[in-house]
Amino acid sequence: MKKTMVRLCILIAAGSLAAACSRGPKQPDRAALVKMMDRYLEAVVRHDPTGLPFARNVKLVENTNPIEVGKGLWETASAGPTDFKIYVADPKAGQVGFMGVIGDKGEPALLGARLKLVDGRIAEIDHMVSPLAGELPAGLLKPRAGLLTPLDPSERVSRAEMLRAANAYYDAIEQSDGNVAPFADECQRRENGVTAANNQDPLPPGPTPFGAMAAFGRMKCAEQLSTGIMGYITDINQRRLFAVDEELGLVMAYSVFNHDGEPNPLKIRNMPGVTESPNDWGEFTVPAAHIYKIRNGRIHEIEAMAIVGVPYRTSDGWSLTRQSLVDIMDNYLAALARHDPSGVPLDRDVKLVENTKKIPVGKGLWETASAGPTDFKIYAADPDSGEIGFMGVIGENGKPTIAAVRLKVDNHKITEIDHLVARSDGPLNPNMSQPRPALLERVPKVERVPREKMREIADSYYEAIIQDNGAVAPFADECERRENGGTSAGDRTPPRAGEDDFSPFRRMTCAAQLSTGVMSYIGDINNRRILALDEEKGLAFAFSIFRHDGEPKVMNIIGVPGITERRNDYGPFDLPAAHVFKIRNGKIYEIEAIGYMDKHGIPSGWE
Repeated sequence: MKKTMVRLCILIAAGSLAAACSRGPKQPDRAALVKMMDRYLEAVVRHDPTGLPFARNVKLVENTNPIEVGKGLWETASAGPTDFKIYVADPKAGQVGFMGVIGDKGEPALLGARLKLVDGRIAEIDHMVSPLAGELPAGLLKPRAGLLTPLDPSERVSRAEMLRAANAYYDAIEQSDGNVAPFADECQRRENGVTAANNQDPLPPGPTPFGAMAAFGRMKCAEQLSTGIMGYITDINQRRLFAVDEELGLVMAYSVFNHDGEPNPLKIRNMPGVTESPNDWGEFTVPAAHIYKIRNGRIHEIEAMAIVGVPYRTSDGWSLTRQSLVDIMDNYLAALARHDPSGVPLDRDVKLVENTKKIPVGKGLWETASAGPTDFKIYAADPDSGEIGFMGVIGENGKPTIAAVRLKVDNHKITEIDHLVARSDGPLNPNMSQPRPALLERVPKVERVPREKMREIADSYYEAIIQDNGAVAPFADECERRENGGTSAGDRTPPRAGEDDFSPFRRMTCAAQLSTGVMSYIGDINNRRILALDEEKGLAFAFSIFRHDGEPKVMNIIGVPGITERRNDYGPFDLPAAHVFKIRNGKIYEIEAIGYMDKHGIPSGWE
């Protein structure tokens, strides 16, 4: 009995030890995270990273550029933080943010820093360094008391609510509507130490360097955004709300502000004597860091900093951008033509489906592609979902072939691939020499619709076909649909001798054509995957399978003079297809489609 009890004690102890080991190192508390940031900054000023607990694959990004630990600020920092320093520590996320004034090259600079700890080691680092020229503004001498004062427990809200409030600030700017975010009446925003909203100082006498902007700066946070004065900001992407300090009620975030130069001038509302403001800055991008004080669910203080001089629509060094997705696709297509996937960032478990069949990387188009894209190439890139679609003409076995390719990118690795190859024995349609200009153009900000609305509009196209009702989808009157290069709706060319019997339908509008019943031989359109929503270009990229069971044998046609029926002699077949929809002002203006005929009842390859 005694031996049994000893064994039991050993097993219990071993189990406790195993449980402790499985939990890993203890997660640092708020004080430990702040201490780690202080240790880090001290090491940066000493130019000596030894002694800090770095993870083996630590990544450092400074002013959007990935660099090695020991470079950048590690070489130029000249003094530690002044009295202006704010810490945002999040034990649950293992992250700590810092915003403060330091010395860099012997001059003051504003630093936004982030550390992420994994198993007690520094795995990720951000430096945002903004030089401060001239005399420091008063707002950078000491932080506002509200940013350092702990919340009373009665003033706290959930982490999720704090994150929603902080993220809503960006939405309020994009929508020029201060009511979108929960601003407190006393909310005050400072940018690089200068009070930019709810400035309590009296207006200086006479003209100011910023003209009417000084008056906007005296408005409340919500009131100011609702005037439209921030309408020059096109979008705010790559939002990383990385630290939630529940004790102090702070959220810290990085983001990238993009400005495309439109509209010009800005339309101003609710500002006596001002109806418009010039927007002459053109295209530029500003990475920024923000700290939000959230009390009782409302934003009371905003402390912001930013850097300038980065490329337009740049990546923050961590996130995917539209251009980085296009670069990944170009790299992939070039590798296809070389028959060499070694330089492509493929995930270990990448899945490839070509013409509805799952195949290994290295097979299919990887063996037959012979040249990269011609001038006919369309990209629909969606940084939010990590998806990019390509539709264009490539070389296959030495001749031009129409193809659609889709890549899913996660953590900078390609995890999913689609190839849809529409092969033809004859020459390509002349329309496949160049894409329509509208498919390449940026959509002005005022003509864009939210991404989920884009998804709904794209899906309504398939519903309009299934229901034989063009009114189901929001087609523009000038909508034009092309299929494998041939214009199949909205054809505005004059009639020609020898045209086929579909030509009356081809010259109808997209909506009117579908309402005639001419597409009623399509029994269903399923396996719909609306994958990439390119808000900048207004493009939705999708795959689907058109199912045809051979019925009805005769289609009833309505609304077409002289035509009351049309035979359906195609028999049962399926048509895997890829579509690109151009969406502006909530309407479909262009449709580019490719597809090929296959046997009836095929799977999609993604079941």
